[in-house]
Amino acid sequence: MRFCGRGGGRFSGGCALLSGGEKKVLAAVIERCGKKNSCLAAPMDIIGKLPPRLKIDEERLSEMLSCLEYDGYIEVILSDRHGEIVYCISLLARGRGFGRERSQEKRYVVYRIIIAVASAAVTFALGRLLYFLIN
Repeated sequence: MRFCGRGGGRFSGGCALLSGGEKKVLAAVIERCGKKNSCLAAPMDIIGKLPPRLKIDEERLSEMLSCLEYDGYIEVILSDRHGEIVYCISLLARGRGFGRERSQEKRYVVYRIIIAVASAAVTFALGRLLYFLIN
């Protein structure tokens, strides 16, 4: 069984959740494909679209693409063009819906922050009210 490079923790049992690097690789693949459902991309084309701080080599990129394929986001076929490796990448339904998934995730985080701030404000107000009632 392949591990897909997840860190330890309660979700490390498989490829169910994407790591930060895999999210960036998938975003780069989607950007490379544009409005089409498939594209040809050399490894350096994808690596060039990633932030420099990520420091991904071709071998690590291949592992990440394998994980994305295993998770059902993309389908990858290796090809050889004049001695150079080229990926034929097809976006699957989950891959096309990745942008929507990311926006929902951001919305959920903002919602949780608002709930936390509101709870803190209510707790503070109730604490002050009880303080003035008791004293």
